[in-house]
Amino acid sequence: MYSNTANPTFADFSLRKQKMTRTAAFLEHVNDTVDFSFTEEWHEQLHPSRRGRPPFDAGVMFRVILLQLWFGLSDAEAEEHIYDRQSFQQFLGITTDTDVPDETTICRFRALLQKHKLEEAFFVEVYRQLEEHGVKIRRGKIVDATICETPKGRKRKDGTTTRDDDAGFTKKNGRGYHGYKGHIATDTKGKFIEERVISSASPHDSQFFDELVDDSDQAAFADSAYINTERKQKYREDGKLYGIVERATRNHPLTSSQKKRNRKLSTVRCRVEHPFAEIKKRMKFWLRYRGQRKNEWQFTMVCAAYNLKRLVGEYHPAQKQAVIWRPPVLRRVTVSGEC
Repeated sequence: MYSNTANPTFADFSLRKQKMTRTAAFLEHVNDTVDFSFTEEWHEQLHPSRRGRPPFDAGVMFRVILLQLWFGLSDAEAEEHIYDRQSFQQFLGITTDTDVPDETTICRFRALLQKHKLEEAFFVEVYRQLEEHGVKIRRGKIVDATICETPKGRKRKDGTTTRDDDAGFTKKNGRGYHGYKGHIATDTKGKFIEERVISSASPHDSQFFDELVDDSDQAAFADSAYINTERKQKYREDGKLYGIVERATRNHPLTSSQKKRNRKLSTVRCRVEHPFAEIKKRMKFWLRYRGQRKNEWQFTMVCAAYNLKRLVGEYHPAQKQAVIWRPPVLRRVTVSGEC
């Protein structure tokens, strides 16, 4: 392969840390669990010419993109973290004789991925590896959407504006939002994202239900925003579980049986919030770009990166990913007497 990647030297092994951190353990588990051989074909596709300076290996650059998605890093932050953090260097296979990709190189590689639409191939590849590792996904889906805010822009002196034309406005709980909506469908355990769609913030969530759920699914769960009488009747005729939470209307409050059913369905439906919490809080996801195409790429990539992280977590729980953390020992205390 025509690239500038070098083999590790004795100096690289002598500088290795003696203490394993959570990040280092997680990245080591990623290398042990995930097969990145698919990036070799991408390298030839992205760099067909052998003229000029040898490019960075596509496998290395793709790992940089994953680091950005997992830790919420910009291009400049990614470059600095690679220089500073030995765990990142070991994950990327960067040695003392290898150049570190700068932020311009990272930006150009991301543009190549967007140009060739390889985010779809990555999403499919992750699911292939899930099946290869024996991960069983139940034939049912939980549907929900989240608001992804973007700047409203500002007016220039010439009358034009910097606002993203593809973004839209919506209102939730009395507050206005500008940006996009990320729609996902997870399995019934809420562990893996099966389908994803990104849209402007203006359309209603229910408009994308049919894009996220197909006929092969035996059950569908969602909140009351997705309720549809015709769909409910069709599900019952086909013998499928219609797990959409009921909603009260004017002069038609919910009955006690409907409230009981809603509570039961909510114990399943709430699991779709777990991927959103992981992506937004721990992975620090927010839309960094302007335009539907770039944001669609980012949302697809972050969903695939989440699935990859969840796959590693299935084999290596967080409690075992570092030696510096130990769960507390709980002791049963017996208290006698009245309180």
